[in-house]
Amino acid sequence: MFVRAEVTVPIMNKAADPDMDAVERFKQGDARAFEWLFRKYQTYVYNIGYSILGNSEDAGDLVQESFLSVHRSIKTFNRRSAFSTWLYKIAYNQSITLLRKRRGHVSLEDIQEEGFEPQDGESVEAIVQARDAQAEIHRVLETLPPDYRAVLALRHFQDLSYEEIAEVVGASVAAIKIRLHRARKMFKDQYERLQAGG
Repeated sequence: MFVRAEVTVPIMNKAADPDMDAVERFKQGDARAFEWLFRKYQTYVYNIGYSILGNSEDAGDLVQESFLSVHRSIKTFNRRSAFSTWLYKIAYNQSITLLRKRRGHVSLEDIQEEGFEPQDGESVEAIVQARDAQAEIHRVLETLPPDYRAVLALRHFQDLSYEEIAEVVGASVAAIKIRLHRARKMFKDQYERLQAGG
């Protein structure tokens, strides 16, 4: 005869999410929690802005505006998505709004120069070629409609998954895949046209 014994297994708590902890502390008035979130994510927001808007001045402005928006609307944030996704959505929406106001014209005067310092054994010619390639990429990105430019930036510069992009943009995963496919084709066609003309 078998005897059934009750076995109690302790439930391990999931590791606390530091972002959610900081959000909750900030909601309760802890300004240091907001500063922590700002320090953690300011570079991410800058990179989104730079990849979509195309220059460092606008990307810097986007960081300020995005975190001001976070500060004003933190009470509306809920736990249905990660804080980073919510922040990306704010940055994305503000970037698209700025692009549409400018009717898609973005200045190239601030093409980022970082990463072009000579490394050991690297020639000046290689540095110039890399800088030219970056300028060409931004030139082609500027020709794309804002929505296409944004999904390319989120996928290829920010490494967001299809699901994350769908949540940020407010579209289905299927729609994002279609938009990315069209954006890549448009980018390729424009890039080849630029190469043929140059």
